[in-house]
Amino acid sequence: MLTARLLQGLGLILVAYLFVCLMTAGLRQTGFSLELPDLVEPDSNSALELLLFAVPGLLLFLLFGCFIRNRRTLIHTYVLLAIMVAQLQCLNFAESYGSTWSGLELVMLLGMNTHWLLLALIPGLALLLGIEQLRRQSA
Repeated sequence: MLTARLLQGLGLILVAYLFVCLMTAGLRQTGFSLELPDLVEPDSNSALELLLFAVPGLLLFLLFGCFIRNRRTLIHTYVLLAIMVAQLQCLNFAESYGSTWSGLELVMLLGMNTHWLLLALIPGLALLLGIEQLRRQSA
């Protein structure tokens, strides 16, 4: 079960990546691109930063997922952790979209881009449900 939860948790990284790409296209009013925005700090790697800011959600999903048996509860946990990861990504990439952001403005940034988060959740939830179905069939 741990390997299934690990594979499902990797979907949070996919959700975070798609969310940042969609949010960047929406804020810059450009076409959708799979390229991550550049970070302000020199010698920083956007992909590595995205992965590092997604790790807390992945670890929490592994922890909670080991104890969850109900499919509906698993989906709710996944969505809540995806929201947490998206907020961390807003915090990480906020300087790419403007100069300074207060804590309230970062929450508003996530709130204004909720539709992009819902769109980014589709492949992650499909991965979650597909692996869960395979795990239940093999058990």
